[in-house]
Amino acid sequence: MKAISHKVLFLLLLLTACVEFKPIAIYDVEPTTIDYSQNERIFFDESMGMMWLNLKECGQFNIVKEEENNVIMLDWNKLDCDWIGFGNSWSNFVADDISENINNSAISFKVKAVEAEQKSIPFVIGLEDYSGGNDYVFSDFKSFANQLSITTDKWTTINIPLSKYNFTYQGVDPTSIKQMIIQLEGAGKVYIDDIKIVPFTKNDYQQMLADVELMKPKGNPNQLIYPNNFEEIAWNIGLNDCHELVEKNQRIHWKWNPCTFYNRWGFNWNDWYAINLRGVVNQSALHIKLSSDFSPFNIILEDYSGKSSELTSKNYTVFHQNDSVSILNIPLQDFGLSQKGFELDRIKQFQFVGQQNGGEMIIYEMKLVKQ
Repeated sequence: MKAISHKVLFLLLLLTACVEFKPIAIYDVEPTTIDYSQNERIFFDESMGMMWLNLKECGQFNIVKEEENNVIMLDWNKLDCDWIGFGNSWSNFVADDISENINNSAISFKVKAVEAEQKSIPFVIGLEDYSGGNDYVFSDFKSFANQLSITTDKWTTINIPLSKYNFTYQGVDPTSIKQMIIQLEGAGKVYIDDIKIVPFTKNDYQQMLADVELMKPKGNPNQLIYPNNFEEIAWNIGLNDCHELVEKNQRIHWKWNPCTFYNRWGFNWNDWYAINLRGVVNQSALHIKLSSDFSPFNIILEDYSGKSSELTSKNYTVFHQNDSVSILNIPLQDFGLSQKGFELDRIKQFQFVGQQNGGEMIIYEMKLVKQ
């Protein structure tokens, strides 16, 4: 037997050391996790990769050119289908560990309307792990969009912080992510691009919400409430066992008995459409001109989501205009609307509630006034 020379053995070892062995990714089988420290996690950008589709006859998915880039054009209506959607793995179906990204990253994508403006993007975006665990977040437009609507002339970005997902034992395992799934609800026709995981901190999220808040239309700090068409703006008008509420000569006459509920009435001065108080809460007050001998009462402000806040008239200084007429000013900020999560552009009504001992008053005028 011939012995291998030291020079030949050294050459073989040198060649072997230069070969790089890479793991082979097998669909639906969990291999070794990969290092993403230098790579982006991309679901879609220019090409589909290993994306799968399940749109049946309820949707169309095409790659088209928009602004010289390949984007998705998605046209769907789920009405006649149980489930439609699509999915992909940013890691070619190699298990991915995103545990260190939960509090500093978001699922992000750009969307633009194809034909008409849209106020929502009804996607349910899920993360699935290799043990079958999953969790889903609805792409609520008010919570995750950086614009007020989806238009045809510019891109709107949706950012869903990863922290919104349930990464507990009952949810999805962040150390073994298999794929992201986009489930389609409702209907729409949009362009979509740049679906990926991006750096996005809690501060970034709060700043985005603050920027969108500044885009929203502001209310008028001066609004006339009454005199108005009282029969149209108010409820519980008339006589019952608890109170009497009538209008005489453009004055509201209210007398109530000791009751627990029906000694109250409410009004909306915008034909019962939502009233916009956005941007005026810190600068306006409810100005009530009423009889000087009025009995103590409570006043409730309510929005169309069901939130309410109540104040009592006894806590406010009364300005006597003359012997029979006084002015009561209640700053809107005292209702604590922002702290209580009111939808400031969806205010429903004021309610007046008579206190338990009974009483009466005459109201001559009500309005919002800038202080």
